[in-house]
Amino acid sequence: MDAKYINPFLEALKNVLGNFGVTDIKRDSVQVKENMNVDMDITSVVGLIGGLRGNIAYSFSQDTAKKICSAMMMGAQVTEFDSMARSAIGELTNMITASASIILSQNNVPIDITPPSIIFGKDMYFIISSVPAITLDMSTGLGKVQVNIGLEI
Repeated sequence: MDAKYINPFLEALKNVLGNFGVTDIKRDSVQVKENMNVDMDITSVVGLIGGLRGNIAYSFSQDTAKKICSAMMMGAQVTEFDSMARSAIGELTNMITASASIILSQNNVPIDITPPSIIFGKDMYFIISSVPAITLDMSTGLGKVQVNIGLEI
């Protein structure tokens, strides 16, 4: 998978999380998978259509998701992953993917995105797509964010 399709999502992740005061964002590891699968507590899936087709899935532990939601809510403590927290994670991933779509369109790759779908629960494993995917583990000041990119190229 070409870096020109991956880097906009990482740049957008850094920019959007940075807007909420999340620092020390860096890539830890990269893994190529036969299909897009996740096994973390919370995953938000956003579909891509247009110049690129596929899915982006952002995964978090519940602890990291609550910390990110707290940052998004200007420091208000989020102690439970309730409907407000689920909505915040959905909006976060919508903002990241929309920002990446702007970067891609500036590079002549126009895409539209679908609304995010939030999947959460302990001890889950699910396959989102059967296309090959790249998984990037990103460390942040609030915990690990996993970015899964599965594109039909």
